Amino acid sequence: MKCPNCGAQLGSYSGETYVCEYCRSSFHARELNPDWRNPSEEAVKEIHHYHHSEKPDRLGAGLGCLVFFFFPLGWIIYFLYRDSSPRKARTAMIIAAVMTVFFLIGMAAGGGGEKP
Repeated sequence: MKCPNCGAQLGSYSGETYVCEYCRSSFHARELNPDWRNPSEEAVKEIHHYHHSEKPDRLGAGLGCLVFFFFPLGWIIYFLYRDSSPRKARTAMIIAAVMTVFFLIGMAAGGGGEKP
């Protein structure tokens, strides 16, 4: 069973209470399992952690457009978010790498000199 407060595995069971060894919260067995006196029926419950709202790890459409048009920004985003949001950082890096290659090919093939 997991602790409703922190999500860690509940540790010891003494009497009618469970004690979380991580956050030191104690819960009556009936709070976690209403059928705790009936061992023949296993009640499986899913505990939702609403207080842990995590941001989605993806690059938004607006930021993706900015990275597409201003590709150096993609490299900056990659180095800022590579540890905290690896999926977002990887997407920004891929867009920036492709646009960097296109930019370098355009610079090399552009000529830019006088026309005959």
